[in-house]
Amino acid sequence: MNQVTRRAIRSLVVALVFALTPLALPHHGAAQGAGIRGRVIVVLAKEEAGTVDPSLRSMSALSRPPFNSYRTMSVLSRERLTLRTGHPEQVELPNGRRLQVELQRIMPDGRFRVRISINRPGRQDYLPLLTVVAAPGDPFFVAGQGYSGGTLIIGVTLGG
Repeated sequence: MNQVTRRAIRSLVVALVFALTPLALPHHGAAQGAGIRGRVIVVLAKEEAGTVDPSLRSMSALSRPPFNSYRTMSVLSRERLTLRTGHPEQVELPNGRRLQVELQRIMPDGRFRVRISINRPGRQDYLPLLTVVAAPGDPFFVAGQGYSGGTLIIGVTLGG
């Protein structure tokens, strides 16, 4: 059997497992009913020397480029949200803009496909729609919004 055939068979087996066992994806029913729980953390980061909030030290992504150039990080807000497929949720940001997070679907491997954008009420999107595929409990970050002499780093964690 060649490699292409093996891959096709493996993909078919995976697809059949998910089709025949709806409980294989524990979050699937949650997306339709109670929803997927999520957290949004808004951090003010500055390059000047200072302190890093202890709660951020466990987020390894913040200690790698491009975030490791910031020597001061403070948490401005933590929000909880519940996402349902096709129903966007908004979080107010300290700079007057809004973060919009929308669950598009749950992938066959259990990861979440989400669309996010940052906009100002009544204006064009500052950050146009961006699609992210994230594993449950694994945060992803959006940065670049200027605020109070620093940069806002927005972390989103779904499920987990």
